[in-house]
Amino acid sequence: MTVSNSTLSLPLADRYARFKEAVFSGLEEITLPGFDQPVNELDLQSLWFGGAFGQEFISLDGKKVQVVDFGVWNSGPGPDFTDCTVKVGTQTLRGDIELDPDARDWERHAHGGNPDYSRVILHLFLDAPDELFFTRTHEHREVTQVCLSPSALPEKSKPDRGLAAARLGRCHAPLKDMQPGHIQSMLEAAAQYRLEKKSVRLHRCAAAQGREQTIYQALAQALGYRNNQQPFNILAQRLPLKRLQKLSGEERESLLFGVSGFLESVRYEDTLPETRRYLRGLWESWWKQRDSCRRWLDPRQALRWKLAAVRPGNHPQRRLGALTALLSRWNSVSGPLFEAGRWSRDAWCETMLAIGHDYWSGRYTLLSAPTVKPLALIGATRVQEMLANVAYPLLIPERTRLWAEYLELPALLDNQKVRRAVLRLFGSDPRGLEFQKMLHHQQGLLQVYEDFCLEDDSACAECPFPERLKEWS
Repeated sequence: MTVSNSTLSLPLADRYARFKEAVFSGLEEITLPGFDQPVNELDLQSLWFGGAFGQEFISLDGKKVQVVDFGVWNSGPGPDFTDCTVKVGTQTLRGDIELDPDARDWERHAHGGNPDYSRVILHLFLDAPDELFFTRTHEHREVTQVCLSPSALPEKSKPDRGLAAARLGRCHAPLKDMQPGHIQSMLEAAAQYRLEKKSVRLHRCAAAQGREQTIYQALAQALGYRNNQQPFNILAQRLPLKRLQKLSGEERESLLFGVSGFLESVRYEDTLPETRRYLRGLWESWWKQRDSCRRWLDPRQALRWKLAAVRPGNHPQRRLGALTALLSRWNSVSGPLFEAGRWSRDAWCETMLAIGHDYWSGRYTLLSAPTVKPLALIGATRVQEMLANVAYPLLIPERTRLWAEYLELPALLDNQKVRRAVLRLFGSDPRGLEFQKMLHHQQGLLQVYEDFCLEDDSACAECPFPERLKEWS
């Protein structure tokens, strides 16, 4: 093939360039003094997170504001920075920070009516209207406002989006000198502490509601993933297992989808023919049960599903399909969780992985086209989560030797919190990767991060963890 001296056209590279341009073209650009080119919101956030604007300010109502801890740069939906610590006058506040180019963006983007922004304690912006403007949450709580001055930026300031990762903590120094065996024992202890807390919650629930309802509720919550655990938990409480067990499979499925609100929210004419047949079957049963559930269809009582930034495979409609399929094999699923003597991890995992559904094994949502190949309704990573959060917390107190089995579980999937914990504790130390390979390592890291990093209001300066590590060694 002969290639001319002109620019070589690479279709995939060109496609990616267009994709990248489309992704970032929606970000508003801002002109800042001292910058050769306009910057967008992500650049503005990186300047703030890197401390370029400073830490001490005066609010619009004349109060002294000091940012003690810049928190975590949030890459998902919601406020720009979470778990921050801010002093306003003599009051220390812990919550989130939102940064907008213009003060009016708060209402333009409907943050004032969004419960996800209820923990915002500081609203930052570069421009504001001449008239008085208030920042309020959906509970009508006033949020402190600070107008940032671009002139306060040091010369040659540069945005650095790499700052999105958690910062290195003071604990990095003692951890660097600790023997791997000591770190392992510390993380194992933290993991065991975490499991014990889960166990106490589950057994307390079992004492109040019965073990079978507890298992059903905990598995439903695990299917909700991070974003929708609460709605799944509430749904399992509204439709207890004893009620569902009295129904046929179709009645049970229609009741779950009806009370969830998904039958009411999907327009029949927007769906594909196969989905219409599926919905017709659900509605034939749902309309007979609808009146008894009317109170839960009231907008004030309706379940609040989070659909933004949810991967297709984790969509709550598909997860609800998985729950209905799980209930159709309930005896096989719940039986091994009743008695530790009947427990076989391999057999239980095999049961869970084999669960399927005629419709949902090939669909993501009620509006999506069928997938090319059947999909695992409950995948290996979700089964692993159920082992960590349901099975072992229930069974280990009754058969302590299962702890050794728990320690053998590999980590199949990491998450944002685990990555933050590793960066905070280990930084670029390669041992940080070594202590993510097992499930109990991840559980231990999460517990340490929650107990110390998230509880610290001093930007690491007064956290007791680094000193306590010496005692562990």
